Amino acid sequence: MEIHLTVAKVEVPLARRITPASLAKAADVNRVWPNKAIERGFVNADALDGEDVIVVRVFAMADQIVWPGERRSRSAPRDVAIWQSVVIGAARDALNDPALGPDTLLWLMSNDVRITRTMAEALVVLTEIGGLCAVRIPIGAWVLELPEGFELPAMPPAANRFTA
Repeated sequence: MEIHLTVAKVEVPLARRITPASLAKAADVNRVWPNKAIERGFVNADALDGEDVIVVRVFAMADQIVWPGERRSRSAPRDVAIWQSVVIGAARDALNDPALGPDTLLWLMSNDVRITRTMAEALVVLTEIGGLCAVRIPIGAWVLELPEGFELPAMPPAANRFTA
């Protein structure tokens, strides 16, 4: 008597580990930016997630801003500016805000950081700042661009794709 045993092969998908390299690719930035963000304490290398994709994009943009009247060499090493920490904190606040939507914007000014959630709020900020220099970062639009596997942990995957 022969006994045949067939074992079905079941593939269990492994959780995708986000690495600094995959984070850089998802954020569409050079690989140095996630490493700089890790070195400066803006992201934790042991717990990278979708929120960090946006944080790295914000950091890469904010770190390159030279405000009018400010001088600095691109090659000179820089310490973490306090306002950069405020910008990263504001970005994380915006990403964890239940009102996060496609129109959510982060406004960077040399002396202020603001978050707007609607175009009406953005118009108010524009009127208030007048001719001042400001950088508008489209946080909500960037959330729409998050690749699969990089969804925000605080939101279910379906909510990461806002409805129009």
